[in-house]
Amino acid sequence: MRLITIILSILITITSSMTSFADTKNVKNYSFDNDIKMSGVISTTGKFFNISKNWNVENAKLNLVFTKSELLDVDYSTITVFINDTPIHSQRLDGKKEYKKETVIEIPKDLIKEGFNEVKIKAYKTISDMVCRDDANTANWLVIHEESNISVNYNYKEVSNQISEYNNLYMNSDNGSRLNTTILIPDNYSSKELTSGMILSSDIGGNFKNESFKFDFNLYLDFKNKDDNIIYIGKENNTSKDILNLLTDDEKNKLKENCIIKQTNSIFNKDKKMIIIIANKEELLEKASRIISSDELLKNLNTDSMTINENTDVDDLNKKISSNRVYLKDLGYDNIIEKGPFSQETIIDVNVPKNKVVTNGSKIKFNIRYAQNLDFERSLATVYINEIPIGSKKLSKEKSNNDTIELELPKEVFNYNYYQIKVVFNLELLDLACVTRETDNPWAYISNDSFIDFSYVDNKNLSFKNYPNPFVNNDKLNDLKVVIPDSSSSEDLTNVANIIGYLGRDVKLNNGDFKVLKSSEIKSEDKKSNLIIIGTPKNNQLIKDINKNLNLKFNNDYSGFKSDNNIKFVGKYASEIASIQLIESPYEKTKATMVISSTVPKDLSLGRTYLSDISLTKELKGDTVIIDRNGHIKDLSYKESSIETNEEINTHKVLSSQAKIFILVAVFLFITLIISIVFLIIKYRK
Repeated sequence: MRLITIILSILITITSSMTSFADTKNVKNYSFDNDIKMSGVISTTGKFFNISKNWNVENAKLNLVFTKSELLDVDYSTITVFINDTPIHSQRLDGKKEYKKETVIEIPKDLIKEGFNEVKIKAYKTISDMVCRDDANTANWLVIHEESNISVNYNYKEVSNQISEYNNLYMNSDNGSRLNTTILIPDNYSSKELTSGMILSSDIGGNFKNESFKFDFNLYLDFKNKDDNIIYIGKENNTSKDILNLLTDDEKNKLKENCIIKQTNSIFNKDKKMIIIIANKEELLEKASRIISSDELLKNLNTDSMTINENTDVDDLNKKISSNRVYLKDLGYDNIIEKGPFSQETIIDVNVPKNKVVTNGSKIKFNIRYAQNLDFERSLATVYINEIPIGSKKLSKEKSNNDTIELELPKEVFNYNYYQIKVVFNLELLDLACVTRETDNPWAYISNDSFIDFSYVDNKNLSFKNYPNPFVNNDKLNDLKVVIPDSSSSEDLTNVANIIGYLGRDVKLNNGDFKVLKSSEIKSEDKKSNLIIIGTPKNNQLIKDINKNLNLKFNNDYSGFKSDNNIKFVGKYASEIASIQLIESPYEKTKATMVISSTVPKDLSLGRTYLSDISLTKELKGDTVIIDRNGHIKDLSYKESSIETNEEINTHKVLSSQAKIFILVAVFLFITLIISIVFLIIKYRK
């Protein structure tokens, strides 16, 4: 009996484990980001979510968190949820006062499509049977809270060994935003092997522009995540036999003058994939990384093995993607239609390159159409930028089928990197004073060939508000050299790779000038580039060399940072922090240098964290950041301080000038007085 009990226990444990394993799925949550206030009798809001083409969606749901006015009429007030304009759920809004009520709504899988999907929430809210009065009643409200989200459970589709499947294989993340991918390089790596891996790190950032992510960049012998897909880069004589054995004899022979790119099963886990990039000539490794990081070139690599040589052209077309003219369709927007009477609005998000500043001459031009049954004496369209109204246009029946809104951007909206453009249509109808029921009439339409024309000047202000400028410019890495200690662990390289990954969010072209160098290898010519220098004064000589140029300097024995007019250190605190500093390059005035430094290597990760996490990096200000071991952060602005000092000096100069004038006038009056006295004396003597 005891034996049977033991066997049953083991079977239950195994079954439970198998069930748990079977239930493990990838989950992607799309949050609402901000509270959404919905007023009036009829109101609508929506949220987009994206389904990648390599996902098999298991299920999806809307987790709706809302608060409503307790005065709503329970018999008539409702909300309805749509997925891609198909209704999937309705419920009454009861009269109970309940803060942040939670409702879970299943989204039918067959209504979800690849690419962008829209969940729309429509609310009908009344307080009494006097609907017209309710429409303007301030107690008629509903709030969708930012805790709301769309949750998608999915598995990844099986893909082939074609190199063109690279993004579908290696750009997949788990539920904690960690990529299921590790980049591997040899233990005794060269700078060119390292640079090749970092080019692919930048490409990872390009695939996760608006999402948090992290990934591992390891030395070969340190690799432990056997369940990861692998990207391996190395020279033939630096590569283990286990990896070389994945090549055919013909491929090995081609290594003399070529680089081999091969997609295969991982040597660590037969259920995982591995792409290997191997060459004898180091410069070919970089070329291979560039061809893989080019979406345009990658999609044509419909093979599991290929060779490239010195003559292979792997650069993206040297065209300027970021134009001064930004079309809505290039931002991913479809044609926009708004339906219903009275106030209808649409919001368009536009980001400006961090290396540019918007100036005079910028304008918007929206191509619009609208219904002909409007009361044209009262109907108009108004445009807001970052909640600032920039102009309105009266709608007319004569132009209803082909109209435009063309407005110049006022100076109040200059100097932003992000623009929220809101177009509000006031669609008034004859003999209709308020909304009594939902209707699709009237309507207004914005074509996605509408555009914003930006007039730019270069942004030369070195500030973390503008980061990653100037290290990324015109959609590519901008003459950038990253200088690291001669000896770096897998953890060190992972941190550097994630910093490069963050830069890659703004990179669209693969032909930027970029290298990663060991500190002992840097040459005078390299120093004339934009620099990112990482390390301590003891393991990176370049930090010692430029200490006098830093905003926050090390003390004489490099045991800690030195107090100055911006910050005071007490005790050991100065040796237990990391700093990130943006300065004008000491070697080339037209270039910039960013220094990530600390007194001990373990503290460097403090600085690197704030340069790779999108939620943390966007909060940085000034030109110098200090982070301590408890995660406390302090922003400093040395350039602003310098400007204030100059203003004080100028003030002293002005005061000195005024004093000189006063003295001259006093002297003149004194001389005049003396002359007058002399004349009086002479007169009375006579």
